[in-house]
Amino acid sequence: MTIPSVPDLGPAQWVPRTDSRVLFPFNRTGLELTYLGRNAVWRAARLLGLEGWEVIVPAYHHGVELSALLHAGARLRFARVDASGRMDPDDVRSRVGPRTRAIYVIHYAGFPQPMEELAEVARRCGAFLIEDCALSLFSREADRPLGSRGDAAIFCFYKTLPVPHGGGLLMREFHAAELTALAPPPLLPTLSHLTGSMLMAAERRSRGAGRLLREVTKSFTRPVRDRARLEDIPVGTQAFDPEVVHLGMSAVAERVLRNVDADEVVRRRRANWLLLHERIGRPERATWSSLPPGVCPLFYALEVDDKDRALRLFWSRGIQAVDFWRSGHPAATCEHFPEVTALRQRVVELPCHQGLGPEDIEHVAQVAREVLET
Repeated sequence: MTIPSVPDLGPAQWVPRTDSRVLFPFNRTGLELTYLGRNAVWRAARLLGLEGWEVIVPAYHHGVELSALLHAGARLRFARVDASGRMDPDDVRSRVGPRTRAIYVIHYAGFPQPMEELAEVARRCGAFLIEDCALSLFSREADRPLGSRGDAAIFCFYKTLPVPHGGGLLMREFHAAELTALAPPPLLPTLSHLTGSMLMAAERRSRGAGRLLREVTKSFTRPVRDRARLEDIPVGTQAFDPEVVHLGMSAVAERVLRNVDADEVVRRRRANWLLLHERIGRPERATWSSLPPGVCPLFYALEVDDKDRALRLFWSRGIQAVDFWRSGHPAATCEHFPEVTALRQRVVELPCHQGLGPEDIEHVAQVAREVLET
């Protein structure tokens, strides 16, 4: 794709930084780096002792996070999410029962949930509050980073940053539990993904020369890449694999993670989102029609009438738009949540990440206007 859905890895990410702030959650002690965000969900559920207890979860979800909770022994109750992606505190309150042990909150695409109200519900019923920040790294609400209120916070770094894998778990307090120590993942797939990301970045920046470099490198490394594929553990799937739940983040990927200029990531993502919003010019078709201060947007959520046709058009123009959460966990009963059904049918994820420039954003906006006009 000419415009990928995630940022590529450039040479600057290998250089240790001394001139940028360390943002939450990397400035907190006790941050546990996992291979996948779902691993962090499972570990949080085990540490909080959720086995046999009810967890109130949003009806709008990916699915794998709920599989991780279920595998840890939790039971699920679903709560309403409205058309603007807001978890309904009143509906959550109505679903609290004697077995409620936790409330699970997802901050969609970097936009904060009503944490004051949800935290109050959790406090009154004595439940843990779990913040899923897999889609909201570096986002804030006022002066509070998302993830800083919960008893547990979940992160997924490869959605925002140019690393091939990586999740995180931050616990508010220590909870004793017999969990297997995290083990390093296979190194070869990590190196293969990082190299591929750098070559893609070179091709995007220097066109012909970069394409030649990529093709030559591929021709010499085919046996290594074939072996890496055999050892690879995929990310981004809807399947929870208990066999890899004890894998941590590789040291080489962590190094890239630590070299990120987080302030620049936030600045570029916000500028790209705002420019895309302006150039599309259809705020009524955006799930979030404005960008509050502090939000680091993961993507631009465009609502379309025909998702399949829209995706085909974006892909044909070299834009790696994403079918955002068309289906959830099979345990969820969609007929009780019409707003969630509509979101699943309509939301397309458009890239606005830090690797894109104004010309890229203009191209995305032009195709988006075409999608909405036809």
